[in-house]
Amino acid sequence: MGKINIPLLLFVLSVVAVVESSTSRLRPHSTFIETQCRRTRYPEPCVTFLSKYVNPTSQDPQEIAQAALKVSLVRALHTKAYIAKVCKEPKQMKAKDYQAIRECFVHISHGVSQLTNAVKELQNLKLDGQLKEFLWHQNNVQTWLSTVLTDVYTCMDGLSGFPKGGKVKATIKAKVLNVAQVTSNALALFNGFAAKYKTSHHASYDNNKP
Repeated sequence: MGKINIPLLLFVLSVVAVVESSTSRLRPHSTFIETQCRRTRYPEPCVTFLSKYVNPTSQDPQEIAQAALKVSLVRALHTKAYIAKVCKEPKQMKAKDYQAIRECFVHISHGVSQLTNAVKELQNLKLDGQLKEFLWHQNNVQTWLSTVLTDVYTCMDGLSGFPKGGKVKATIKAKVLNVAQVTSNALALFNGFAAKYKTSHHASYDNNKP
């Protein structure tokens, strides 16, 4: 039996200790994101995208909601840019197909506008104000996100007449579906943040009563 290489063993043990320490530090962050994403309809893309945008030390539902809105906006902008590029080549498709893509572009553009409004609304939201004011902002964000979902599903319905197997159709529908998924997640996460805020605000109000 060969001798144990003590220096090598110590090195391996030290590396394992560092990895375990790093994992333990990351685990609360991952768990927090995963916990928040469980309330969404599409938890896997939720965790994937939010892990890239959320501060590793954050435990803030508002930051999670804000990041989710930004993810949705970024995906919508990418989709809009792709459809705009396709629209510049009308001769390569039938008139009916081109019209469907143009209409989809209009819907996605409108969705981008609504998402921009929602991102700004949450960024400017002051949590130390009156509950009535918060509810007004909440309604705005919920309305805009619901409108985005209507836009993207209308776009997908319009593309249903494309020939099966078309590469352009498949790419556009996949991108639009992705926007729908991340926007649905953003709405769920925002609703979670809003519910927690209203609960804590109500408790704070009760505690401050004479």
